[in-house]
Amino acid sequence: MMHWLGALYLLGSFAIFVRAFGLVEKSRKVVAVTGSSLALIRNPALDDEQKEAALRRDALLLFRLFFVLALGGAAALLVPAALIWSGDQFGVVSLEAVLRTTVSPTFLIGGTLLAFVVFSPRHRRRGGKSPYTSTERLLHRLAFGTRPAQVAVADLEDRLFAKELAPLETDRPVFITALPRAGTTLLLECCARLPEFATHSYRDMPFVLTPCLWSRFASRFRQNGEMKERAHGDGMQVSPDSPEAFEELLWMAFWRKHYRHDRIVPWQPENRDEFDDFLRNHMRKIIFLRRGPAAPARYLSKNNANIARVGYLRLLFPQALLIVPFRDPLQHAASLWRQHRRFKAIHAEDRFAADYMKGVGHFEFGANLRPIDFDGWLDRRTSEDPNGLPFWIEYWIVAYRSLLEGSGRRPVFLDFDALCRAPGPGLGAFAHAAQVRHAGAMAEAARAIRPPRPHEVDHGPIPPALLAQAAETHARLVRIAANRS
Repeated sequence: MMHWLGALYLLGSFAIFVRAFGLVEKSRKVVAVTGSSLALIRNPALDDEQKEAALRRDALLLFRLFFVLALGGAAALLVPAALIWSGDQFGVVSLEAVLRTTVSPTFLIGGTLLAFVVFSPRHRRRGGKSPYTSTERLLHRLAFGTRPAQVAVADLEDRLFAKELAPLETDRPVFITALPRAGTTLLLECCARLPEFATHSYRDMPFVLTPCLWSRFASRFRQNGEMKERAHGDGMQVSPDSPEAFEELLWMAFWRKHYRHDRIVPWQPENRDEFDDFLRNHMRKIIFLRRGPAAPARYLSKNNANIARVGYLRLLFPQALLIVPFRDPLQHAASLWRQHRRFKAIHAEDRFAADYMKGVGHFEFGANLRPIDFDGWLDRRTSEDPNGLPFWIEYWIVAYRSLLEGSGRRPVFLDFDALCRAPGPGLGAFAHAAQVRHAGAMAEAARAIRPPRPHEVDHGPIPPALLAQAAETHARLVRIAANRS
């Protein structure tokens, strides 16, 4: 019993000292200074002498921070350990037994459970507007910072659930993708309610890479969440059981080179067995969690960033269906522009909101904006500032032209404006394209669909050439849409 008490004391004291010495804040400062130094190196406005002077200052600051972190970390470990060592000298407790207990799986799992009890969801952050509790924020930061470890744990998960996952098929998935604000979430919800589809939900957060183990663990603490409007401010209500796009976490864990500081680089069709196997196994896990081990369900994905990897997905899943909704380019671009400004304000006010969206791979808006660099358009764009509408018009044009002109079989395009005007026929065309077995069940969703509220768009700042390109691209999409009239 004494070695368990000693292990609790050792861990608790370490956490207290880390907080007292401000080591977490200093670690964040190291990351911030390192990022600033990298930005200085890339800054073309500075000459070599200016860069050298700035980098020298950053190097001195980093040295001081590393020195403080080293001393503080050593003190946080050694001071509590010294008391345990003293107890060992007097025969009160065994230092070896305490250390062995501290690193044992039983203690680590027990400590995690204790943290859930102590930091229950009712303990919310005082004075802040974040909807997340302190425990939820801590768990999300832990999950976002341990992706490599989760990939390794996912391999163990594969073996633990091998019997349940083996009969599940992944050969006919449905991928809904487009630029944001095109109606992808509405289409996801229309499909997710059908028993033949399985998709991610908010329940899978934050340990998305190990969904089966996380589900088993979190089920003991699961609460029924109430419906609330999502952060986009578009009236869509969500709950913990609502479907959502978390698949990007898998791509981020394996393809870090594609995520540059200011852009996302599109994928080329290629074979990468390690990721391909991981993705297929993950899809089986989502089917198992949503529909059970014997269900002939299809994996359903809504992921806006998949427009950057259509060719890759075609190579990996030849029988997959890729559905791309589109809207009137001016209304769509204006919606993107509004959301970008909205999330910039949210991220400036709530740091965790920015960290959360970055952690789950939502780089579409706000402080984390990283546009997809279709065919290198970002370096030759005519609209520099994403705070202006022309940028989003140009982004819309290059995104949809890339999909129209890409090699191989085209995705299925869906005119979302037409679908909202005639929901029944529109969802019928969607169901036909997706080969939905229970197409009639989608008719219920048609009653809830309303056309998006149109906004007045000032054409003045938009170059006429961009307007003409947008109109021409939109006309091409309308002609080949699955629900064309």
